[in-house]
Amino acid sequence: MIPEAVQTLVRSLLQFTLYDMMRSSHDFEDVKAALNERTTWSIDMLRSVLSIRLANGGYFLTLCPRLVLLMAESIHLHYGRLTPSGLKERVDNMGHATFAMLIAMLDFGVVVIRIAEIFALCRSSCLIFICMAPILIVPLLIYLVKSFRPRTRQPPIEQGEQGVAEQN
Repeated sequence: MIPEAVQTLVRSLLQFTLYDMMRSSHDFEDVKAALNERTTWSIDMLRSVLSIRLANGGYFLTLCPRLVLLMAESIHLHYGRLTPSGLKERVDNMGHATFAMLIAMLDFGVVVIRIAEIFALCRSSCLIFICMAPILIVPLLIYLVKSFRPRTRQPPIEQGEQGVAEQN
């Protein structure tokens, strides 16, 4: 039951990533453009968070955006400068799902930082729970809906060249 829940969670998270685009792309021009757009957006968003000063935020609200910004800039420098064919080669070696989740971590980092800002600004724990409830409840609801439907075999999540070779 737990592996199925994790698999459902991963599938729902992959819907918000570049995973489908990477699997269907042949020249990776569109993937490279989308990657650069997402990392640039994340960098701009995180830099805007750094300009907000929260009196009761403490060190977490100072350190967390800087760490996610460091990760975003590193991804942008490491992968954004590759040619589309070079990017395709790296993604094929790493695995489409792994790379998609790596890029999705930037978006997740922005969400975590925004939630931390809500924690810093709110005094009521009930309000904080109401704000965070959709993040916790949606994957659980997806799992429950899928568990009551008739079982259909879904293709495994792509793991790259090495993961496929190990399965065969």
